[in-house]
Amino acid sequence: MEKKTILMASGLMMMLFILSATTARADLCQDAVTSLMPCIAFLTGFSPPPPNAGCCQGARDVLNKATTSADRKALCVCLKNVASQDGILPDRAEQLPDLCKIKVPVPIKPDVDCNK
Repeated sequence: MEKKTILMASGLMMMLFILSATTARADLCQDAVTSLMPCIAFLTGFSPPPPNAGCCQGARDVLNKATTSADRKALCVCLKNVASQDGILPDRAEQLPDLCKIKVPVPIKPDVDCNK
């Protein structure tokens, strides 16, 4: 199981580098992915709910960095791309805000329109 977690983390980091070359706010995307690394076991289904304290703090940090609508859009696009390619379970991602007791301005769903 630890090997799978390491592989998933490596995959997320690879996606981060790919996205950093294609996203206008690559720094914000990189920070968000790094902040959410403690959530990888929860988001990929290797760890049962609830997410750990480090994961919830990382999610809060990402939310606090999204101070403008442009930031929120960039993060939405970034996280949507990472989630679709790295084995993130949509139901786990959707549960994360409630389990961490945080309110997010954008629905956590694979089909969310990041332009709205």
